[in-house]
Amino acid sequence: MQILAKRAPAIVHDEAHEASYRFAGLVIVALFPALFWTAVAAGIGAAVGHLPTPAALMTFGAAVATFCAAVGQALFSRTYQK
Repeated sequence: MQILAKRAPAIVHDEAHEASYRFAGLVIVALFPALFWTAVAAGIGAAVGHLPTPAALMTFGAAVATFCAAVGQALFSRTYQK
């Protein structure tokens, strides 16, 4: 076990790539829930018989994405503090 530990390569910590990975993660955290809940809202509206306007769906989706991005950024900033 000691020999394997001595031969293990060091992990390179690259700040430039880490920022792009954080941004990609934040986009995923914000985009997928927003798309899901917008589709749910449109589906419920269609099931009830009152189709929401595209502007209402875009506003709702943007609000969900903004909320998820804010929560995700708060969690990411706590996770990556030095």
